[in-house]
Amino acid sequence: MQREFNVPIPKGYFMSWFVTTQAAFKVTVTLKDSSREYFSKSKQNTNIDPPLACSYSTVYGDNLKITVDIPQSSQILGGPHSNDITTDDGTVVGKEFNLCLEDSGDKDYNDVAISIIAWKSKG
Repeated sequence: MQREFNVPIPKGYFMSWFVTTQAAFKVTVTLKDSSREYFSKSKQNTNIDPPLACSYSTVYGDNLKITVDIPQSSQILGGPHSNDITTDDGTVVGKEFNLCLEDSGDKDYNDVAISIIAWKSKG
C-alpha cells in the first residue's frame, strides 16, 4: 500500500525534517517536489533507533509531497496535522507538518512518524 500527502510548505522556505519508523514491515518514505527529491529512505525494524531520515534543505519547487510506501501492508491509517508558526501579532513566519501513521492492527501509530518545520527565508 502507498499513500501520498501534500505538505503545505511553500517554495523558498527553509525546512528541516525528522522521520522515524518502528515497523515490522519495510517502510519507504520519500520527500519531493516539482524540482527535486530531498530524500527517499527505507527501513524494516521494530527498533525506532536510528531515525529513518533527519536533515534540512530550502524548498526549491512547488507541490511538496511525502510518499509512504509499505508494500506488505493492506492499510496505512492516519492523517497529517499542519499549523502556521505565527508571531504575537499573527504574522505567519513558518509552517509545521506532522504525520503519524499505522500500518497494521495494533493502533499504536508509531509505524511512521514525520515532523517537518519550515520558516520563510530572510533573504
